[in-house]
Order: sequence, then structure tokens, then C-alpha cells
Amino acid sequence: MRCAWLLTMIMAIPASAAERPYRDYVRSSLDVLVAHGMDRYGEIHAPIFVSILDVSTRECPRNPAALDEAWRVTRRDRRNPAGANLLTDQPLIDVLHRMTQRTGDSKYAEAADACIRYYLDHLVDEKGFLWWGWHRHYDVFTDKMTGHSGNHHEIHAISDIRWDRLWAVNREATRKEIEACWRWHVIDKETGQVNRHGDGRRGCDFAMSAASFIDAFTFLHEKTQDEVWLERARLLEAYYHQRRNPDTDLFPDRPNAGADRFDGAAFVTSITGCYCRGLMNAWARSGAERFRDHAADYLLAYDRYAYDANTGTYYGALRLDGTVIPGPRTVGDYAQYEPRGHLDLWEPYVAGYQYALYTAEAFARAYDLTRRPELLTAAERFAAWLDRTPPGTVETEKTWYSPYTNGPGKQGTYAGKYGRAIFLYLKLHELTDKPAYLARARQMADTAIDKLYVNRLFKGHPAKPYYEAMDGVGFLLQALLALDECRDD
Repeated sequence: MRCAWLLTMIMAIPASAAERPYRDYVRSSLDVLVAHGMDRYGEIHAPIFVSILDVSTRECPRNPAALDEAWRVTRRDRRNPAGANLLTDQPLIDVLHRMTQRTGDSKYAEAADACIRYYLDHLVDEKGFLWWGWHRHYDVFTDKMTGHSGNHHEIHAISDIRWDRLWAVNREATRKEIEACWRWHVIDKETGQVNRHGDGRRGCDFAMSAASFIDAFTFLHEKTQDEVWLERARLLEAYYHQRRNPDTDLFPDRPNAGADRFDGAAFVTSITGCYCRGLMNAWARSGAERFRDHAADYLLAYDRYAYDANTGTYYGALRLDGTVIPGPRTVGDYAQYEPRGHLDLWEPYVAGYQYALYTAEAFARAYDLTRRPELLTAAERFAAWLDRTPPGTVETEKTWYSPYTNGPGKQGTYAGKYGRAIFLYLKLHELTDKPAYLARARQMADTAIDKLYVNRLFKGHPAKPYYEAMDGVGFLLQALLALDECRDD
């Protein structure tokens, strides 16, 4: 008994990153998730991954502790408590397939495909939508499709959807999902206006929601060669392009909100980080240059007007004439989500309007596609900002999430943010051949391992006892595997 107790204590100590290759940390985490992180609750044991797993007990908590949810997700059900959600598992699906490719061990890809297959075969609504997204999840204890605030179908471009993997498993269900996006999310078939909710009614036309549909439509065009899907993608892209200020190339994140709501009159980094990402994906699928070129134009406009040379940082929101929206920020109503003043690299909210690291990656990727030097300059500005502002830094004193930044946020950041930072450094190393970027990627990875790797699994945040899909552990695993493939010059 004493030996067992000692072994348990040793396993609970965070590992030193120098102990073994990065791929080993990824593989051990995947081994734990395949063995312990799938549904073994309720009467039906579905081959799907739970969204929350206690790193010590390796059990999915039926009633997880609230912890940071007031700042991380704002609505408890976005964490998928007691549940599973294929949308938040998209990075995990990707890394499982990459691990099979890397090792030859088929169990990882088989687990990923079994998960996809179950969703596509069993968890689909009457419209053809998958039961996934920001308002839905599957309760593994009650074996029911559940959700919150209307149980709407909602996807957007915070993570890339692995349409190729879904298609390989069940192309008919995948086609129905994308067709339902056109029917129910695109509410004006003439202008291209969308609604983030798939109810066929006028609603929030957030750019990052449109990005996910543009990506999906170009995917279906790629697979079927049916030109109607490319035209539909172009229609949605034109909706935002036509609403830009032609003198600045800035457009509102949610055009139909009107000027009375800030996102109806402001350009924010959910555009540069998520919408532009979707456009570049669409270009990669279709070769239609407008997607790539317009993404680069929006990024360059943001760099032109939002960069603050005095601080070496970027402002979070711009008026469409290019003037910055200054601080201080407000607290207490919806306007508190507006990133007035400078961006925060490490703010906790998983949705919202601050996508600094995504934006930095978008700059690097756009440079790779266009070779416009200003884009590389902007990406390196973000990297320099990241160098001097490590995770745990309090960047903005007065925000609605100040209790987080002055509390658990000082311990570090979320797994996904560590992963995004690693990806940025890796991309810059690829583009510039500067060894310093690879060294910084490794330093960030080592920090993440020291803070998050416990009991052979990564947790979502240093202050939490859980693996959480919503915290971006899948992004971190992707980044560590990519880093492991890099070699010194």
C-alpha cells in the first residue's frame, strides 16, 4: 500500500520538459484519453471523448467545479459539463490521426474515426445538423442530446473543422451538415447575410461564423466540383467586403447590428484572427485568389491602423475610419466585451473579440501565401510582444475579467494559448530561418509541460484539476507534435 501511495504521488508531480521528446508527452496524453477519456457512463457507452476529465482520478465529473467558468466561457454549458462535443474535439481528432501517421499504431486514428462515426450516425438533428457546437453537447451520463439557450446549431472559425475526416467516415452525413448550413444559417440568399444560429431567422452575422461556412462551402466544392458551392462561398465573402470602408478596408464584425452596438461599427481581431483564417482556408481549397487577397488586405489594414509604435503592441478595436477605440474598458454590460485600448494576449474568454495570437498566426500565414513583407513585419511584432509579455502578465488593470487576471491567471495561461504561441514561433522559424524562434518555441513548450502535464495528461490551465477540451489541450498537443518534428539548423 505504501508503494502504491508513493507511486501515485510521484505521478502527480508535473514532469520536467527536459526528460523526453515532445512526442512522448503527446502520445502518453493520447493513450490516457483513448483508455480513460471516452464515454463509459450511463447505459450507453459511446465511442466518443468526454470534454472534461479529472487528471488525478481520470473520471469525467458529473458536476465539475465552477473554477474559472465565469471568465472562460461565461455560460457553464459551453464547457460541455458531464458531456461530449465533437466540435471542441476537432484539434484532438487531427492529432490522433497525426500520431497514427507518425507511429504506425492504428489505434489513434481508429479512435478518432469511431468518435466521428458515432456522431454522424447517431447525433444528428431533424435538419441534418450534427449535435455539436456552442449551444449543444451530448450528456454521457443521461445519454441525451442537450444544450442551453435554445440548443442552437452554431459553429465558427475558432478551430478548423476536419471536414476531410468527417467526409472519409460518412460523406452523406457530412454533406447534409454543410447543406443545412446553407439552408438555415444563410438567411438572405441574395446578399449572403448569415446568422450564427441555425434557425433560419435574422440574427448575429458575426464574421467568424461566416468564415466557418465559407470554409465548409469551399470544401464541398472541392469534393464535388459543383460550382454552386464556390459561388455560395463567394457570396458570403462579398457580404463583408461590400460593407468595408473602401478608404481603409475595415468592416464591422457584425454588420447587421448597426452602429448602436459596438460590433456593428468596429473592426476587431475576431476578423483578423478567425475570419481571415477562414478565407485563407477557402483559398487553399479553391484557388480563388479573392479569398487570399482580401484576407491579406484586412490584415494589412489592421496593422496600418492598430499598431502602436510607442508600446510595440496593437489596439483591440478600430472605428471604420481607422481611428483607434481608446480605453478604459467598461464593466457591467455587453460593452464590457469591447476590447477598448490595447489587446490582451492572455485574456481568458474563449469567445468574444480578442484573438491576438490567432491574428499573429494569420499574419505569418498570409505572408507565406503572398510574400508581402509588411505581413511578416506584423507577425514579428506580435512575437516580440509575446517575448516581453509572458503568460501570467496582467496587461489591462480594469476589465470584466480582472478577478481572473489578478488571481488564477497569474499562474499561467490556457493550454490552447500555449499551443498558439508555439505555432507562431514555429511558423516564423520556418519563414525566417532564425534559430531564436525555434528556441522560443521550445521554451514555451517546456513552460506548458512544467505547468500542465500531470499524471501523463495535460490539464487545461495551471490552476485547474481538469483536462478540458474547451481550454484547447488539443491545440497544445498539435503544437508539441509539430515542434517535435523540427530539427536544429
